[in-house]
Amino acid sequence: MHDIEQNLTRYLEMERLLNVFFSSLDYCISTCIPVEKEKNGNRPAAGCCRRKNYSLYDLSHPAFERLREEREKRYGKPEDVSRKNPVSVCEYHNPDEGCLLATHKSPVCLAFVCPEFIDFLRDTYGLYVYDYLGVNYALEWILTGDFPEAQYTEFRDSILGMIESVRAARTAGAAPPGNGQCSNSDPPPTKSS
Repeated sequence: MHDIEQNLTRYLEMERLLNVFFSSLDYCISTCIPVEKEKNGNRPAAGCCRRKNYSLYDLSHPAFERLREEREKRYGKPEDVSRKNPVSVCEYHNPDEGCLLATHKSPVCLAFVCPEFIDFLRDTYGLYVYDYLGVNYALEWILTGDFPEAQYTEFRDSILGMIESVRAARTAGAAPPGNGQCSNSDPPPTKSS
């Protein structure tokens, strides 16, 4: 059990860093959601959260069970989550705020970005290193303990580098988010599907 707890701690550290990265961009809420709301007569929109990806793509592994236990302890079991205006089958999606999970997201939920977001990273910040499937697999392997220390350090440094690149570009006056188009695509299947 000690290894699972250590893996979960490392996973949550990567989640924290990815949350810092994504929140520094605020792309989805400023680009996709307004477009989708406008298309739907200003009704709530689900964005990319159209399936229960947190359960569809989780591996059958004790570390994933531990992540799920902690998620449910903090945020409630999916079936017990109270939602207003449910526009997504995902119980943890709130149409006004997005994902209700500040932490303990599934690797696929944490890693997924649409092709337009990747284009935005490239065009606006010159970041060509974000690879949805690569990040997803890295997170899975961190959680299961199948990620060697050197790769973990490299992955962590890559996320820190992306955070620094965004910070530096913002300081230099790079364009803020909100200038792209959202495809509302679902995550492609991963190895755990």
